[in-house]
Amino acid sequence: MKKIYRNLIEFIRFIILTKRSNFTFKEKFEVLRIQFANHFKSIGKQHKAEVTQKIFGFEVTAYSYSSLKCLFKEIFLLNDYLCELDGDTPKIIDCGANIGMAIFYFKKRYPNCHIKAYEPNPNAFRLLEKNVTQNNLKNVQLFNIGLSDQNGTVDFFLSNDKGTLLGSLLQERGGENKISVQAKTLSSLIKDDQIDLIKIDIEGAEIQVIDDLVQAKKIKNCKNYIIEYHHKINGAKSKLSSFLEHFESNDFDYNIRANYLKLGGFQDVLLYFYKSE
Repeated sequence: MKKIYRNLIEFIRFIILTKRSNFTFKEKFEVLRIQFANHFKSIGKQHKAEVTQKIFGFEVTAYSYSSLKCLFKEIFLLNDYLCELDGDTPKIIDCGANIGMAIFYFKKRYPNCHIKAYEPNPNAFRLLEKNVTQNNLKNVQLFNIGLSDQNGTVDFFLSNDKGTLLGSLLQERGGENKISVQAKTLSSLIKDDQIDLIKIDIEGAEIQVIDDLVQAKKIKNCKNYIIEYHHKINGAKSKLSSFLEHFESNDFDYNIRANYLKLGGFQDVLLYFYKSE
């Protein structure tokens, strides 16, 4: 009975979120189809090593329907990466590309955009390559490297369960397995001073990456940033004010989306930075 009740509540949430979304009437039916399909398949028995779902004309492959459902909800339904970019061919850098759901989102909104995507997790990167290839996406470059405040080899932590797709340079946000990956500074990869958007979701390493951009005086090389900031990992001391100061002192304004489960606990904070007028 509890399981039926939870499923009913989730269905109602799907419908409410879809109704409030900025999708067209036709797209709202597509959203409900995708979410209901992923939901029913995620609660059933799954024996496949990979699963594929059609999302707005894209063939998206993941390790589980549960991860597809979660990624689709965050990126398409909640519009975590919604922003208005100039022109039809914006230049985007995707830091922490995972299996590519954000790339599909950007390609849906800006079909001719140019994307450079970085993902160090070898399990996620394998599906990232597959998703870009099987959809014949143009102007998308993929790099199997991590981003940090130094160039070279660094420790990377990930879970034994590759279906979680969670990985981090920080053990507290990664998993029980430690591997070595190649890392580069974002400042060394920015060759163009007209980048339209940098999206960052790198499980706690965002502080290192932005510190490097500031030191290299390249934080202004991009017009917009969308950053998932990981606040108080394992109860760490708050550092959000100093993080925001980097952008405030470089003429950026911002909006914040956040909630929390308990006072003093870990919190995902979504930060939208844009150039002040």
